[in-house]
Amino acid sequence: MDAVTALTSERVKRLETELLKLPQAAIVTEHIFGRGIYERKITIPPWTILTGAEHKTAYRVRVEKGTIAVTTDAGVKILTAPATFDAPAGAQRAGRVFDNEVVWVDIYDNPDNCTDISVLESRLYVVPDIGLANSRTAVQKAHVDYGAFLFQMGMNQNDMDAIVKIETDVIDMPKDYAVELKESPIHGKGLFAQQAFRVGDVVCPGRVKGCRTLGGRFINHAYEANIKPVMVADDIYAVATREIQPGEELLVDYRASMRVNFGLALPGELL
Repeated sequence: MDAVTALTSERVKRLETELLKLPQAAIVTEHIFGRGIYERKITIPPWTILTGAEHKTAYRVRVEKGTIAVTTDAGVKILTAPATFDAPAGAQRAGRVFDNEVVWVDIYDNPDNCTDISVLESRLYVVPDIGLANSRTAVQKAHVDYGAFLFQMGMNQNDMDAIVKIETDVIDMPKDYAVELKESPIHGKGLFAQQAFRVGDVVCPGRVKGCRTLGGRFINHAYEANIKPVMVADDIYAVATREIQPGEELLVDYRASMRVNFGLALPGELL
């Protein structure tokens, strides 16, 4: 990576840190495979500001629809479809979409025709090795899927914030549970483990006799969750779905929470 590319990527990382504090847009991703080629196509909603991953290899970009302002080593460039450009290894881009959605395609060499997305991502992107729940990629995935969840439910972030702020049914967390409330890299405040938990362990209650604990207000969403809600009589408990380490944020798929709390299936789902 040359000095200019490194400086551009560093600026993008600082922007990304701030963007991750904000409500996230729902970005649809499509994976396309050809002989020796892997294409990652994303559809970006209007008025979205976003950052991409830092790349280990050179790649090509194709803009198929819309207009987007993109950071490059030469400064900000406006791209209007159809447009293509080559990006070097080490590149990390930021983009700003205007009043129409953008379809953006990253094109990579895939000589062994691999179709395992996790393997491809490990080959192509630089991901900090700091644990699933706190890695940049996991945070981005959580935000993207959270946006998809809100869209499915016909809700927005203001609706969710209003639910969290309701305090008429809130009780203190019983002292027997090793969890704590801290600032979250995903959104606002989150609930974190103070000890290790094994698969099947009860981590904390979310609802007891009709009242919510911190576990019913401050557990953030992730598609790759580490807990699930389980109903016991009229109460709901957070149960570990994989090993959880001390200091790890507790994450639940809000779709599961909706099913358990309200018996609701999302549009297009069956209970």
